[in-house]
Amino acid sequence: MGGTAQEPSGAGPPEDVISMVLMADPVSLSVVRERFNRWLRALRWPDREIDDVVMAVNEAVTSAVEQTHPSAIGAEVRVAARQYAEPDGCRRVLVAVAGGEMWSPEPDGFEGPGLLMIHACMDAIEVSREPDGTTMLLTSAKVPPLR
Repeated sequence: MGGTAQEPSGAGPPEDVISMVLMADPVSLSVVRERFNRWLRALRWPDREIDDVVMAVNEAVTSAVEQTHPSAIGAEVRVAARQYAEPDGCRRVLVAVAGGEMWSPEPDGFEGPGLLMIHACMDAIEVSREPDGTTMLLTSAKVPPLR
């Protein structure tokens, strides 16, 4: 489970990028929550916004894990995120959650509680389904620039 996020007490500035490859297993969810929480704190993200991002990412990974076929031994979920600055200096994170199966956060035409929660926590969501898997892109709300 690799990644590039540094601890807040690291020797240098925090990395703008975090990535990890996880087993498509519910046990991986605690890893995702802990790593994103630590990474966003290192970036000095506001607490309320940390909670929103962590909840949305957790729900997207949950969906990918739940949609993985039980016989898919060794199936993986890939998660990557990057902090970026808007022209006005405000910051956002863009998160990608990808699984190797054609999973769907909700059945077509239906927005269940999981997807509604992600929409409530993030500014934008895009889902792309390709023959080699599904990717969900989440864009956070803007947060103030660092001072």
